[in-house]
Amino acid sequence: MPPLKDSVYDVLKWITLVVIPACTTFYTVVAPLFGWYDPAVIAKVSAAVCTLIGAIIGISTAQYNAKK
Repeated sequence: MPPLKDSVYDVLKWITLVVIPACTTFYTVVAPLFGWYDPAVIAKVSAAVCTLIGAIIGISTAQYNAKK
């Protein structure tokens, strides 16, 4: 797998560390108030997405550091 470009890495890291957790927290708090779809399911999917992106970032970082 080719290493990620710096700009792609930065965006993925920001999405993984800030955007997805913030959206998940918002949804799990607000969903029961409005009768939206099951917040627990959304939280599990969100955790899976964060884990996937984190793994991709980790692999890319390891490959980048190995070349140094």
